[in-house]
Amino acid sequence: MSYLALYRKYRPNKFSEVYGQKCVIDILKNAIKTKNISHAYLFSGPRGTGKTSVAKIFAKTVNCLEPKNGEMCEKCAICSAIKENDIDIIEIDAASNNGVDEIREIRNNVKLLPSVGQYKIYIIDEVHMLSIGAFNALLKTLEEPPKHVIFILATTEIQKIPLTIISRCQKFDFKKITPSEIELKLKEILKKEKKELPEDVIKLISEISDGGLRDAINLLDQIITTSKKEITIDDIYDLNGDISINELEQLFDNIIKKDIPGILNKIEKLYNSGKNIYSIIERLVVLVRNININNNVNNYFSKKQQENLNKYSSISNETANYLASKLIKLLNDIKKSENQKLLLEITLLEILEELDIKNTINSIKNVNQMENKNIEDDKKISNESTEIISREIISIRINNALAGANKQILQENQKKLSKVSEYISNEKYNKVVNLLKNSSLIVCSDSYMMFEYEKEKDASLFNFNIEKIEKFIKFMLNKTYSVIAVTKEEWNKIKKEYIKNIENGIQYKLQREPEIKKKFSKKTDDFAERIFGEESIDIK
Repeated sequence: MSYLALYRKYRPNKFSEVYGQKCVIDILKNAIKTKNISHAYLFSGPRGTGKTSVAKIFAKTVNCLEPKNGEMCEKCAICSAIKENDIDIIEIDAASNNGVDEIREIRNNVKLLPSVGQYKIYIIDEVHMLSIGAFNALLKTLEEPPKHVIFILATTEIQKIPLTIISRCQKFDFKKITPSEIELKLKEILKKEKKELPEDVIKLISEISDGGLRDAINLLDQIITTSKKEITIDDIYDLNGDISINELEQLFDNIIKKDIPGILNKIEKLYNSGKNIYSIIERLVVLVRNININNNVNNYFSKKQQENLNKYSSISNETANYLASKLIKLLNDIKKSENQKLLLEITLLEILEELDIKNTINSIKNVNQMENKNIEDDKKISNESTEIISREIISIRINNALAGANKQILQENQKKLSKVSEYISNEKYNKVVNLLKNSSLIVCSDSYMMFEYEKEKDASLFNFNIEKIEKFIKFMLNKTYSVIAVTKEEWNKIKKEYIKNIENGIQYKLQREPEIKKKFSKKTDDFAERIFGEESIDIK
């Protein structure tokens, strides 16, 4: 006897055997119990979640003579006949039968009565593949089918189905099956097949199948037929066209060490061995996420995983969050790229460059403290603040912006500043423009502006370049403003305190501020100029 693939061998034959679609199954069973059978159903959802299997089970059950609690009895004459030949269940693959002629043939055949049961059921799989003409040909039949006909349409791409078709069907959304449900099914299959796999291997198969039970069973089928006695998670990655944990950590170590030749050589090797670039980036995102969790949450991972992740304990939350955001953006961009390898290389080099800038900014923040530690006045400022400008000035400017906050002025200037990119070609201000275009103007008065940035790095760069930014804003708006920048997190706290104060009748009054220049030593200016050049810092 020829080998039967596991996904076919363990395909559910009744509703109780279906995993992960309880809501859908409950409604269909209830429809059978109450005999409220619709003429057309639309099953949509990701691949491998049970759409076609449920369609076949429903098709068999509606014809059962003595269904029990919505399940077919498997004993009546019709159930027995269906086991031998389910002639009243017609399956059509729309991917290869998507023309008008095929649908016209269905329209002609629906007039024929069922051979055995009460209903003749048409299951049209991948229905989104039908042509527009075919959909139009199907429309009339769906609207007024004979009483003995049921249509079940299945699709993975609901957005491609015309609304005129959807509106004529009862629509059911099949959700991705959870890893825990997939894991249970895999263990059940292994027990029946008298096979064993390590727990971490089963768990990994459940996770990487992305909610598709069929994909998980197929991968299980492949792995248990290998000749290896001991299966590891690296074997799963290799079989799935993915990189092993060792290879992933080698690439990540090169990134952390800023080893550019090592990064490029590793990517070249992985690419030439046929590894999936998208999967590599996904795995990097998961690794960064795990590092961040391990550094902040105790006992989240298994002891073995925790020991492995502890070697990255020196990576700060800020660095981990930055890496994750850049890699997640890359995942979206990579889908549109014709040269994924090149885009991965460029992005990783860009990440290294920006990490260098972050380190430089941190160095500047500590310059006053290092160089003026023997000068009493400067020592006080250094100890109180690690910001580019003093906390006193930042606090005063935030207060003054809120004191005269005007919604109309804010909206007018937001509209004007939305055109800031038009000044990118201006040699004198192009670097300031690069800095400003990533900001959001959040508070504005007649003489103060407060800007918001997602990242602390960007807000620090802004505050370091205040004088140049103010000159540009005067050039662009023909009006003088004092400016300040805060992070999104800081703004949420400021806003909450502002609302509380206003509710309690506390008014904000303008305060006088000292000159910013007094807060800098000549050495600090010289150091910043050596690092960033005479103009503002470019953070493209």
